[in-house]
Amino acid sequence: MKNSAPFRFIASLALLIVLGTALWAQVDESKPAPEETVEIVPKAALLTERGKQLVEELRILRRNLGSMGLKHPNRPGVEAKIEAINEQLQAWEPAYGKPSNPFRASEQAPPQMNEYDLRQLVIKLNKRVEALEKRVEILERRR
Repeated sequence: MKNSAPFRFIASLALLIVLGTALWAQVDESKPAPEETVEIVPKAALLTERGKQLVEELRILRRNLGSMGLKHPNRPGVEAKIEAINEQLQAWEPAYGKPSNPFRASEQAPPQMNEYDLRQLVIKLNKRVEALEKRVEILERRR
């Protein structure tokens, strides 16, 4: 019967842990569900290196935000970074929706790809065109 005291202690400790996690899960229900925070990343953003970096950083920040509590001291900073990255990714949004009228100055189209990323895309396409021209030249010599 001397060995039953440690067993009782371990059993009561395990019971407290189970009850504590159940209570913690009820308190933590105020967090938004992951489905509510999911945003679609523009496909054009994945065509450039900078866009890929932003998407990866956004994924990491969202994962970190999901693991933080509502009163975490770094939460406002992480939310601000997520908002800033979302604004940068909006530069890749296509101008769908309402058609723009070129004769009205008041209508502004949503921003397109920024200059830096557009230049990167042009350089990448130029390299592909050069490689294709070399292949065509080789094929034409074979005839």
